[in-house]
Amino acid sequence: MTTSQHRPLPHPAEEPMTASRPGLEPRETTGRTAYWPDGVGTYTLAFHGGKQWQIADEADTAILAMDAIQSGKPLEQKLIWDGLRDIRRLKQRLAAIEEELMLAAREPEADRDKMSFRELAEAIGQHHTTVKERYDRLAVEGRTHQFRRWLTENTPRADLYPTT
Repeated sequence: MTTSQHRPLPHPAEEPMTASRPGLEPRETTGRTAYWPDGVGTYTLAFHGGKQWQIADEADTAILAMDAIQSGKPLEQKLIWDGLRDIRRLKQRLAAIEEELMLAAREPEADRDKMSFRELAEAIGQHHTTVKERYDRLAVEGRTHQFRRWLTENTPRADLYPTT
């Protein structure tokens, strides 16, 4: 699905979590995953709207590129271009989300303990001293990812941390 083909999803209560394909019945379904007689597998994403469709669209492009690579057929220039562009964008969005989760993990809350730097380090696969330095860069110095504005725009989190 390309960006131009995006259409908002109906309210989750109005749409089942498994995909439908006119004229085909899935041979197997497991939660949001459906397997079809023609070898296609589908996974239904559900979100409340907003910017999430961009990540879904970019991930879809990455999956199409992966399928093309694994097919062994020559790759078309458009697929290569679209794949490289969308994978770059997806990595940027994911990096911004990861950073925002790191910031949130250190915010004290009354009903639960904040995560330690060691717990954060385990979750993201970095040494705890590196995580501490990275956190300080984000929370204290305001050197957050350029996509933080994209992620937090019009949310209560937008002004919680300095952004350079």
